[in-house]
Amino acid sequence: MITDKLNEPWDLYDRKFNLVGKQRRKDPVPHGLYHLTVALLVFDGHGRLLVQRRSPHKLHRPGCWDLAAGGSALRGESSAQAAARELHEELGLTADFTQESPVATLWHASWVEVVYQVTFPGLTVAQLVLQKSEVAAVALLPLPAATARLAGSDTDWAAVVQRARHD
Repeated sequence: MITDKLNEPWDLYDRKFNLVGKQRRKDPVPHGLYHLTVALLVFDGHGRLLVQRRSPHKLHRPGCWDLAAGGSALRGESSAQAAARELHEELGLTADFTQESPVATLWHASWVEVVYQVTFPGLTVAQLVLQKSEVAAVALLPLPAATARLAGSDTDWAAVVQRARHD
């Protein structure tokens, strides 16, 4: 059973981040346009990064290891609003990203991924409330082990993590 909401409403952007249209998840993104997604680097303040194993029922990269939280922005959401929503939905954590600068903006074939970072000093896995339909498992790992788990992705997460730690 697929857990993605196929009628989820998205905004469409051009390469200059101008809002140019709207669509539903189930529809193909027109060539040259992008839907907005977010990804979150969640650190514990002790040099560890939280990673999640995606549900086997996801459309994109089912069962793969990924950053702690992330997903598509809903119609009308900014990247900061989407990041806060995804963090709370997937992990039960709360943070405000409206005054934060993204760590990276990554352009893909049909989506743009805005990456934020947040540190929760003393974070433990036991504190998390996982969204079972999206998140199969989580691990709080030292940076080399975490980035090794993320190595199967199209994105060089090790480079993004390194950039985040030096900002």
